[in-house]
Amino acid sequence: MSLQLGVPLFLLSAVLQSAVLSQLRVFGGQPDLIPILVIAWAILDEGSEGMVWAFVGGLFADLLSGVPLGISSLALVPVAFAINLMEAQVYRHNIVLMLLFAAGGALGYHLAYLLALRFVAGFPVVWSESLWYVTLPSVLFDVVLIMPALVLLGRWYDRLHPRQVRL
Repeated sequence: MSLQLGVPLFLLSAVLQSAVLSQLRVFGGQPDLIPILVIAWAILDEGSEGMVWAFVGGLFADLLSGVPLGISSLALVPVAFAINLMEAQVYRHNIVLMLLFAAGGALGYHLAYLLALRFVAGFPVVWSESLWYVTLPSVLFDVVLIMPALVLLGRWYDRLHPRQVRL
């Protein structure tokens, strides 16, 4: 099961996200490690492990962020599901499509996160500022970081899921 890799990876990513990367802001945006890892795994995976990773990773992200528990999972699971529906693993050797999947997934995550904060948690959201000064710069960070994440996780994915040849 790939969660043996995912749980420690998400724990480390959540700590790194909240302690270090929260200080690294460019134009109001910051890299989102857990959504990057979830999007990368959903692209690589042929099954539904990406959705499990999205749920678990979202819980780890919420534990250290201060938002109600489950908001990130609520935003990440539909993104992983949509990537799974598009069968992104078929296109995993096309760099342009991987960047488009990453941009769409990161944008979908941020929009779903803002919607969940507003309508599920009841937090006030200033839409124009949130979209222009947080979402778009964060999506750019995520698009830049998706390729290293795909390379790193691709190696682990291939070890955990060796290809079977059938005659």
